[in-house]
Amino acid sequence: MENQEETMKKQIFRALVVGLIFVFVFYTFEIIQGVYLTMNYVPDIVETYESVDYLQHKVSFGYISSPMWRTIEILGLFLLGIIVFYTGKILRRKK
Repeated sequence: MENQEETMKKQIFRALVVGLIFVFVFYTFEIIQGVYLTMNYVPDIVETYESVDYLQHKVSFGYISSPMWRTIEILGLFLLGIIVFYTGKILRRKK
């Protein structure tokens, strides 16, 4: 009985680690993509005034959003990582 509980704890811990890896990889990709786009941005003087309305709705670090949506995004990525972990585990058992 103790061995089964210990195995279950290891599985839960591994699932949580996979979830954290998903969150880390997603935000790392977002940062790298932002750096790449910033480095390769070339301003266009001719069409500058056409984008003024679009730029007025932006802040210096992205769109204005509620912290609640960021929390939901992180929890969703975390849950996706856990689902992928358990799906992979089930598929490996069937072989």
